[in-house]
Amino acid sequence: MSLYSFVLFTHVMSAIGLFVGLTLEGFVSIRIGRAADTEQIRFFTRAFDRLRWIFIPSFAGILLGGLYLGYRYGGGTFWIPAALIATLAIMIIGGLMTGRPMSRLKKATVDAEIAFHSLSTQAKSPQLALSYGLRVGLALGIVFLMTAKPDVWPSTFALIVGCIAGVAVASGIRKNWTRTGAGCGPWRGSIQRTPDAPIH
Repeated sequence: MSLYSFVLFTHVMSAIGLFVGLTLEGFVSIRIGRAADTEQIRFFTRAFDRLRWIFIPSFAGILLGGLYLGYRYGGGTFWIPAALIATLAIMIIGGLMTGRPMSRLKKATVDAEIAFHSLSTQAKSPQLALSYGLRVGLALGIVFLMTAKPDVWPSTFALIVGCIAGVAVASGIRKNWTRTGAGCGPWRGSIQRTPDAPIH
């Protein structure tokens, strides 16, 4: 296997890992927003925290592989730097608009004095939904750039369309949060604990 083949394989697998992580994040985010009590919010914020073991290596593979491929084979192209910039944007948006609020929410769940209503309001923050939607839209735009390899303006337009699609995704998540129903559904029973069970 040549170095090019290895780097390309790692780059593609990292991109797949990114979408796996985003899919799981979407599932967890919806569950947090529809939580029926503090224990459910605590459970799913911990699950969200574990996603970094998917996102960190995925972003590393995408960026390092993209930089190598762009340096060796991307001369005179625009879509490669555009895709790398979009990847950095996903990282920044995720860290600032999702990472910090979720970290605060996780810490708040261990404070017995904070009411569930306050935690639920934080969990349903429009900022969290918008952050997720924008990252999904940019990720789809990157996939388009990787496959179509367009010029300057089509690349720019693709990323803009991706962001618009992301806003629609965010709206869908917020509507799901407001739906009436049985909270976390079948997951509800799996995270119940007895009153004497310790909280880790």
